Amino acid sequence: MRKTAPQGPVLPAAVLAGLIALAPPLGAETPLAVELVTAHTAPVFLHYELSGSIEPAEAVPVGFRSGGRIVTLSVQVGAQVEAGQVLAELDPTQAAAALRGAKAQADAAAAMLTQAEQALARAAELTQRGAATQAALDAATEAALSARSAQDQAQAGLSKARQTLADCTLTAPAAGIVTARSAEPGQIVGAAQTVLTIARDGAREAVFYVPDFPALDRFRDRTVTLRPVEGTGAPLEAVVTEIAPLVAGATGTVRVKGKLRDGAMAPGLGTAIVAVIDLPLGSAMALPWTVLVTKDGGPAVWTIDPDSKRAELRPVRVSRYTDRGIDVAEGISEGALVVSRGAHLLYPGRAVTATETTP
Repeated sequence: MRKTAPQGPVLPAAVLAGLIALAPPLGAETPLAVELVTAHTAPVFLHYELSGSIEPAEAVPVGFRSGGRIVTLSVQVGAQVEAGQVLAELDPTQAAAALRGAKAQADAAAAMLTQAEQALARAAELTQRGAATQAALDAATEAALSARSAQDQAQAGLSKARQTLADCTLTAPAAGIVTARSAEPGQIVGAAQTVLTIARDGAREAVFYVPDFPALDRFRDRTVTLRPVEGTGAPLEAVVTEIAPLVAGATGTVRVKGKLRDGAMAPGLGTAIVAVIDLPLGSAMALPWTVLVTKDGGPAVWTIDPDSKRAELRPVRVSRYTDRGIDVAEGISEGALVVSRGAHLLYPGRAVTATETTP
């Protein structure tokens, strides 16, 4: 007698069909929760905060016209001087001796001219009476002309000697502040060697240093906001007037000068400042760092189709990397939904459920 295994309960066909209908379809995926940002085009600015100082718009180097030994130097760095004020003096011994010699030569030339003119007058009178020849008159005339020329030369030498003695005293060519002192009493200096540097009263300018980059020329004629590093002084504005043609070898920066606006109350010379400037760099879409992925070795982002809610990988061109994110110049359209969180879990066509956030 054959035995059969016990059978379990058999479900009716109608109940089995219902259970199959309620079961999820094979291969269905759960949408991935991601955060999105909306891409918007906006102007892009390159923001700089640069260190610098307040400098004179015109600095005048001052030196003696002739060389010699300095006997007095009466001003220090930072001193306020007036136009014509005595600043320093050279040893006048040699200049005074030269002046005495030039005066003696001028006196001798004057005496010789007087004698020559008297001789010419006598020769002219004798010639008129027939007591002297024309040749004698011509010789007297020539001697008088030579004596006059010698006197003129002696007078020129006397004027030069007087000027040399006067040049032993160094005076301020303009009112201002002494910013540098390049010599000391007892030092021997040459003609035109700088002894002091004076910053003229009046215009001031800001001098600051900029990293070298291709768009450096855009600084020209831009308005720069200046504020003191220390203190609570009101901010000032300056217009960039000069960009140095060469890069400083020690720092790798470029010197830039800006003229303070007329009427501005400039800080004191040498005041440390911070120059703030924003340079326009066109327009781009500012996005956070977290959107950035790669495709074929280049930058890309994941975008979400607003209708199908599925992911698509798009290569992009990044115009600038900043400490806050990236600026995308090409590759996505205005208003595109870009995945900012969860991009590492996506693949093409992946269904998502999106939560829109701000960049």
